[in-house]
Amino acid sequence: MGKPAGQSGGRSGAGKRGVRLRVVGCGNPYAGDDSAGLEIVRRLRAGGDGDCELLEMPQAGVELLNLLEDAEAILFVDAVSSGAPPGTLHLAPLPSPGIEPRALGSLSSHGWGLAEMLGLAGVLGRQVPRLVLLGVEVGTVEPGRARTPAVEEAIQTVVEKFTEFRALLTEPEKDDWRSPRRFLPGDTSFPGGSGEVPIAVGGQ
Repeated sequence: MGKPAGQSGGRSGAGKRGVRLRVVGCGNPYAGDDSAGLEIVRRLRAGGDGDCELLEMPQAGVELLNLLEDAEAILFVDAVSSGAPPGTLHLAPLPSPGIEPRALGSLSSHGWGLAEMLGLAGVLGRQVPRLVLLGVEVGTVEPGRARTPAVEEAIQTVVEKFTEFRALLTEPEKDDWRSPRRFLPGDTSFPGGSGEVPIAVGGQ
């Protein structure tokens, strides 16, 4: 379990040079807003985005280590629960002490997440590419529930602005992703602009 699924054609086009950007959608497809990361990747694939590699990872597992290979940057798209309004978009380098992705953090049902992946990569001497989180704040993760309207709007915003977002992550001169920021529902500046300064850990 945890094996990435739904690979796009991006890697084959890159050949031995690898891929500039690998996008990994995470989450539970049957738990309301927790499916946001998977849905974003599915919509990008349906739209024919061939300039990056698109993967789905419903469950985190040891296969996370394989994602580090042949990529310049990896974008994890996952649900988060920080206390912000549902539909808030969080952009942060990983690992980030201020925010934890649900599928990749301590909530992972397999006890294997981002911290374990980075620890093992260090032991094995693996090179780690740029790691970035795009977190979607959840409203409900109750099994069998539909996604909330605010999260649906956030998903659509990401899909519509993904070309601009991809440039932000892959162009060396752009560094907006290097410090954590969040975009509240209705903030049309995503992914550029200043965003709102994230709430400090433990803050309200």
